[in-house]
Amino acid sequence: KNEKYVDAVAISNVKNTMNEIRKNSQIIKKLEKEGKVKIVGSMYHLNGGKVEFFE
Repeated sequence: KNEKYVDAVAISNVKNTMNEIRKNSQIIKKLEKEGKVKIVGSMYHLNGGKVEFFE
């Protein structure tokens, strides 16, 4: 019932997943450091359809 808490947990999950990708894939981590790929997480807000991106 606490929407702010649920949003905070979901955002935290996205950011943690991005960090796990960097931590567990040396290839992607290297390509990201070289500027060849970019890891971008996002949240889709059901109310209004806004997409929020995280780098």
